[in-house]
Amino acid sequence: MMQDSFPNLMIAKAMRLIARALAASRLQTIASGVDHIPKQGPALLVARHYHHLFDGLALYAAVPRQLHILVTLDWANNTPVRFFMKCVTRAGRWPVVLRADAVKRNGNDNQRPRRNFISLDDVARYRRKAMKDCLKLLTEGRVLVVFPEGYPNIDPTYTPKTQPDEFLPFKSGFAAIAAAAEKQLGVSIPIIPVGLHYTEGEPWIAQVNFGTPTYARDFSSRDLLVKHFERRVRILSGVSVLG
Repeated sequence: MMQDSFPNLMIAKAMRLIARALAASRLQTIASGVDHIPKQGPALLVARHYHHLFDGLALYAAVPRQLHILVTLDWANNTPVRFFMKCVTRAGRWPVVLRADAVKRNGNDNQRPRRNFISLDDVARYRRKAMKDCLKLLTEGRVLVVFPEGYPNIDPTYTPKTQPDEFLPFKSGFAAIAAAAEKQLGVSIPIIPVGLHYTEGEPWIAQVNFGTPTYARDFSSRDLLVKHFERRVRILSGVSVLG
């Protein structure tokens, strides 16, 4: 496994301090099952997406290791904000994707009438780069966080969710990332379900529950793996499971 350079360690420490500062007096985190996260080596955390900001802050508070979170920037349609977020994600080595339905929401239809509009070409280009970045992180023995729903329940810009406990079907991207990384490394990668439950107040209280690691080899198909993690994350989040 690669050892972090001094600048990388300083950046990681700075991002953790920023997360603590943003959470101060706003968010208190309680965690269970942290021992399921390996102390070293690659790990893929598959988490519920409830709050656009607090999810990341809660994970930073709960996980002792350096985190790299797969994020999207299609919500940042203001040029200065977009530039700032690109700098942050680059510094923290956070892979970035653009959601395909952002093209439709921006009324783009694969054209560029305005500078900040997103095209289908952009979506494909970001997806390829994100996969490459995710693989590099895992092959370096790092911890990667993925939110397979794609959208949080609470977001100041846009979310298709309409109910507090609504879950979107999990996308299979995290399974594809795990499979590609395992092929490169030649070893199985632990995939850890993460439930998130919030109690609103001053401050909000985040309950972060880490489940037992599971491996892709335990499933006969990718579809079964994805459905398993969707169910486990719902249960760990205290959300009822149908069927």
